Amino acid sequence: MTEPSSTGVKDDDSVALEYNTNNVKKAKLNLTLAALLDDPVLADVLKLDQTSFDVTVMNSATVTDLKLAVKKKVNEMEQSKMGHGSSSPRLI
Repeated sequence: MTEPSSTGVKDDDSVALEYNTNNVKKAKLNLTLAALLDDPVLADVLKLDQTSFDVTVMNSATVTDLKLAVKKKVNEMEQSKMGHGSSSPRLI
């Protein structure tokens, strides 16, 4: 912040400099926030049986989206353990 002059009024140059500095800070903050919103969120999920896995959702995802992603990942993991699709028709 700039100090007021002896007349109690800030100099025009100091007000302009302060205004430009605040605009630069806001622009940098907006760029950072935009970059964060574009990046997906990687969530580590720890199950009750102490196994864990990663789930990726967009930053704008809701809790419901995260729950659906977790359910999908759990189903994929269970199907891969069961071996779905790996048996030959001759063996059935």
